[in-house]
Parts: sequence; C-alpha cells; structure tokens
Amino acid sequence: MKLAILSVIGAMAATPAAAQVFDMGGLTGTLSQDAVTQSEERRANSRSAHAREMQRSAKYDDERTICTRSLPMARADLGARNPRVAQLAAACRRAGY
Repeated sequence: MKLAILSVIGAMAATPAAAQVFDMGGLTGTLSQDAVTQSEERRANSRSAHAREMQRSAKYDDERTICTRSLPMARADLGARNPRVAQLAAACRRAGY
C-alpha cells in the first residue's frame, strides 16, 4: 500500500503543473488561425489592379449618371440658383462634365 501511495505521489511530482493546465493543442490551433487571419488581411490590403480598376470604373459610372441625369432634373425642379444645385454643378465641372 505504501508503494502505491508513493508511486502516485511520484507520478504527480514528475508531471509539471503547467503541463496539466497548458493545452498545446489549443495554442497550436490559435496560432494557425492567426496565420490564416493575417494572410487574409494581407490579401485584402494588396488588392489586384483589376479590382482597383473595377472600383474606379464604378465610381466613374456613378459620377457620369449623376452629372448627366440628376443635374438636369435638379435644375428643372429646384432652379439653377439653388445652393445645392450650384454645388452639384460645380462638382460636375471639376469632374469634367
């Protein structure tokens, strides 16, 4: 009986307390998830030239639509001297319309 008690105590002493609490699998999973997250951030930050061009094209289409369709309707509805219409007209002139 004494031998069994001493072997249990010896086994407990041989096993570090940190190893009982520290979960290496959890740490490994966290580190791999961090790597995935960081690679996704890098990929999002270094967008392709095609994606940037598509965004520029969409912005150009929006400006063109506003300046060619909305500005004449706003002038007809509100009048050319309305401050908002004048501001929109100035923005369209700066954009080249």
